[in-house]
Amino acid sequence: MPNEPEREKSHLHRLRSKLGKLEARLAAEDYPQPEHISYIARVGVRRAFFLTQDRYSHEWFYGRGHPNKLHEPTLTHTLFHSLSRKSVFVDVGANLGYFSIIAAMRARAVFAIEPQEFLISRIHANAAANHMDNVTLIHAAAGAAPGFAHIPKVGTPGTRIGESDNRVLMIRLDDYFAGDWQPTHLKIDTEGFEYQVLLGAQKLLAARPVLYIEYHRNMREFGHGGEEMWDMLSDFGYRITAATHRVNTDEFVDIARADLHRHEGEMLFCQPAQAPSHPD
Repeated sequence: MPNEPEREKSHLHRLRSKLGKLEARLAAEDYPQPEHISYIARVGVRRAFFLTQDRYSHEWFYGRGHPNKLHEPTLTHTLFHSLSRKSVFVDVGANLGYFSIIAAMRARAVFAIEPQEFLISRIHANAAANHMDNVTLIHAAAGAAPGFAHIPKVGTPGTRIGESDNRVLMIRLDDYFAGDWQPTHLKIDTEGFEYQVLLGAQKLLAARPVLYIEYHRNMREFGHGGEEMWDMLSDFGYRITAATHRVNTDEFVDIARADLHRHEGEMLFCQPAQAPSHPD
């Protein structure tokens, strides 16, 4: 029979699971009378609209600051101004589609990849609200090999792969993007699963698109740490810099492998250090 510490651990696990499901269910509900029904992102002279009637969207946009504050300003400005009408942007872990919509205002094509089922309709609604026909939605997770991932249909911004029995298609980026759809810019925000996404994008990395990668503290839980990711990016010829993307700054600082731990929770902005090569 299980001893007392094991029973207590099992009880806490069940309690966390129930609280997580309750939080997710409440997040998906619409507010009867939301304080704000939409959020407007102003970047230069352009504007993008995002619907915020449901609790999840409302808290994501308005729970972090003043209603008129630009969401994640550093990444928003950096991404927007780095794109052109020739750009192809792939957004892995698209969430509500915020960066997909920002990118679609300038890029030729945008691919929003999101594994949580309840977020797909929200991305679609936000793209439709902005009359954008250059955004393609892909309901899937991305990883090192094709198959299936376990992730809830309804979750929270911190939901990670492996937290549910619900199965979602797992794709490898190298199997989907080439030729006309070779990405020039790639954003990865997968709550610690970033290394596995990069393992499945070796051909893409050989062409060295611009990378935006949120460096999560829990990467080691999926078998690989940030230092291994730094080594991979360095081997592909990337200059690796970092910035606190949720504050308004235009300063990205170069980071050494030994100092990477100081930048947990920040956005890694990775640019080719030399002219890109082309995969076979």
